[in-house]
Amino acid sequence: MKKNFIIVLLGIGLIVYASSIIASRNTIYYYTTSETLNIELESEERIKLGGFVVEGTIAKDGGFTNFTITDGNKDIEIIFDGFVPELFQENMGVILDGVFDNNTFLADDMLVKHDNEYVSSDGETYNVENYSE
Repeated sequence: MKKNFIIVLLGIGLIVYASSIIASRNTIYYYTTSETLNIELESEERIKLGGFVVEGTIAKDGGFTNFTITDGNKDIEIIFDGFVPELFQENMGVILDGVFDNNTFLADDMLVKHDNEYVSSDGETYNVENYSE
């Protein structure tokens, strides 16, 4: 009985450990634009930066996409050199990977944060979280 109990405890411990490792590898930590005021970065240190694309700031310049992001308190200019996702647009949340150069963030990877709302081709809106057939 005591031997079985120890095996069960070891099994549970292994499952908890494996779950925490998997969760930590799939979690994206990023700074908001306001949080960048309080961090000290090494020269050329890569970070992830998140915010919402400010309306009217998206511009193409050669192979670069320039825009500004904000968290509502602080704006940061972005120079993006990479593949622009189809969902990228004004007022959309983005997470960028790159480095600071003075007050400009040079990014080369972008994730677009979307909401759970889907608009079909006929204009009907569905909330994906609450939608079921």
